[in-house]
Amino acid sequence: MGNSNIANFLVSAGIYGQIAISAENIDELREIISGKQKYVFDAYCPHCEAEATFCYCDFEKYWESMERQPKIKIMGGNPVGFSQQIHDTYVESEDAKYKRFIKENNLCCLTAHCTRNTTHKLWIFIKMDEDKLIKIGQYPTTNLMQSPKLNRYKKLLGKWFIELKTAVTLHTHNVGVGSYVYLRRIFESIIFDKYIANKGQIASSEQEFLRLRMDEKIKVLEAYLPAFIVENKGIYSILSIGIHELREEDCNHYFDTIEQSIEMILDEIIEQKQREEKQKVLSMAVATIKGTIKGQDGNQH
Repeated sequence: MGNSNIANFLVSAGIYGQIAISAENIDELREIISGKQKYVFDAYCPHCEAEATFCYCDFEKYWESMERQPKIKIMGGNPVGFSQQIHDTYVESEDAKYKRFIKENNLCCLTAHCTRNTTHKLWIFIKMDEDKLIKIGQYPTTNLMQSPKLNRYKKLLGKWFIELKTAVTLHTHNVGVGSYVYLRRIFESIIFDKYIANKGQIASSEQEFLRLRMDEKIKVLEAYLPAFIVENKGIYSILSIGIHELREEDCNHYFDTIEQSIEMILDEIIEQKQREEKQKVLSMAVATIKGTIKGQDGNQH
């Protein structure tokens, strides 16, 4: 989506998420709400039932103040009243321009459409104050646009799949700490499941294993865990610190990185299972071919 932090925020933020803005962002804000197709993003389209590229295409004000900031004409260093110089060129300060822009676009809706089918729309509702932009609504919901992507993990996670969906749902409603609770439960379930699957090769008993700290558990299971966990064991400490110490806004700020890290771990497990299944099928096929060829060879002699 280009290099716009604000445009990225509009798509990824949960409801009531906010981002700081100032007069320095006025050109970026104007580009975003202009309906130009400069900023594009990839997302799941519920209508196409597939990943698609979206672009911003329309903008509508839901409330605006017609009040204008006073303009000042610079003439010989002395300000001249608006009524006295109606035909002259007036200079509006950058700060006044920004405040007027915010007043005129205080509450609005941005529309993006799927580039596969322009009738497939996404609406994002925003409120702008002088120091912040707040996302106050979205349709289709973030949940609806993310659920199909999460379904990839349904079979693998089993009963824990609802935990992942709940974490994402809480984040979209700007509940940061609560979302971390569910992500941590998934992380813990991955570790324990790996222990159960390989405990015959592990010296620690289940009671001993459960008493270990998480970094120690990862060390014990190092040979059986996805490489991403072993290389990034700090994920668990971030989740724990988030639950016990971080503010809601901090948890929400880091959520995407941590949730995507959980997905990376799950992807690695799925890929390993797929490799093992493929190896099993191919090994059986090779054995069958070998047996057939050996039989033919015996008939020739």
